[in-house]
Amino acid sequence: MKNENLHKIKSTGLKTPDHYFESFETDFFERLNKTSTLEAIEQPGFSVPDSYFSDVEVQILNQVEDPKPTPVIPLKPKRSFYYMAGIAASFVLFFSLIFNTKNTVSFDTIDTAIIEGYLYQEEYTNEDFTSLFLSDDISETDFIDLSISDETLDQYFEQIDTEDLIFE
Repeated sequence: MKNENLHKIKSTGLKTPDHYFESFETDFFERLNKTSTLEAIEQPGFSVPDSYFSDVEVQILNQVEDPKPTPVIPLKPKRSFYYMAGIAASFVLFFSLIFNTKNTVSFDTIDTAIIEGYLYQEEYTNEDFTSLFLSDDISETDFIDLSISDETLDQYFEQIDTEDLIFE
C-alpha cells in the first residue's frame, strides 16, 4: 500500500464477533471445566522405551569417553623464550632512555601559552599564588613608581562596564 492512501483508511481491518468480550470469560471457564476432551485421549502420543532412564547414563558416558589419550605438548621452551624476550626488551628500553637525551625539557622550550592554559585549567586561589612569593621578593616600591599612560586607562575603561565601577 502506498503512503499517499494511508489517510483514506477508515477501518482497522480487524473485526470481532458481536458481544465477544462480554461472554469470553464465561465461555473460557465452561471449556476449562469440561473433562470429556481429556478423557477421550487414550494414548498421549509419546512413549518412553523400557528401562530408558536406567540405561541412558551409561550410554551417554560410553559415547563421551575417548579411547585415545591426547598428546600433551610441553610449553616450557616457549616460556623461556618469553622470559628472554622480556629481558631483552627491558634492556633496550633502559638503554634508549639513558642514551636518548637529545630532547631535554627546560623553561626555554616550554611555550608560555601551554603554561597559561595549564594555570587556567587548574583552580588556584589568590592565597596559592601569594604563598609562592616571599615578602622579600615583593615590596611596596615596586607598585608606587608604576606609571600608566592615558591611552591604557582609556582602553581599560572602555572594556569595563560602568556597573562594575560602582562600589558600595
